[in-house]
Amino acid sequence: MRYYKRFHVHYSKTAMKIIALVFMLVGVIFLAVGIGFAIHQTQLKNRCTHEVNAVVSDVLSKEERHENDDGHVSYSTVYTPVYSYNVDGQFYTTHSNTYSSNSSYRRGQTIQIFCDPNDPETFYAPNDTTNTILTVVFSGLGGLFTIIAIVLIILLVRFKKKQLTEQSFAEDELYQENNYPYNE
Repeated sequence: MRYYKRFHVHYSKTAMKIIALVFMLVGVIFLAVGIGFAIHQTQLKNRCTHEVNAVVSDVLSKEERHENDDGHVSYSTVYTPVYSYNVDGQFYTTHSNTYSSNSSYRRGQTIQIFCDPNDPETFYAPNDTTNTILTVVFSGLGGLFTIIAIVLIILLVRFKKKQLTEQSFAEDELYQENNYPYNE
């Protein structure tokens, strides 16, 4: 003889609603940040139309301190290139506001950048993909969290419909049992 046990998963609908709400909130925030990065990058590309050949005059580095939950401290070095370029006889030296963990730039390297004709210190470097990576990461995580929230909401709605159907079926059986015309 075989015996089969049925396992029922019990969960709190309120907890599921809170989890779905948190996932939705985090997803929307991440999506907004990703969209903000994309808008900023697009506006920068649109403003910076003057093509310039810049020389990497230096590569700035800084140490970043990282501490985990166990109190373990580690350090990493991040880099950003310093660009030197000439616009209409005026010499400019500036660097990006973003740093990366690896430096693909070398002193003396010539890089094509685009600067704002009205404000040549504002520039866009097509080779710098840090903002693009941030846009993709934030948008991707935001989309993932939003999809998880939507799936949780769909599951909650289906579970509620199933409960209402079962309740209606049970009420209908009880009605039929009490109002059956034949006595057996």
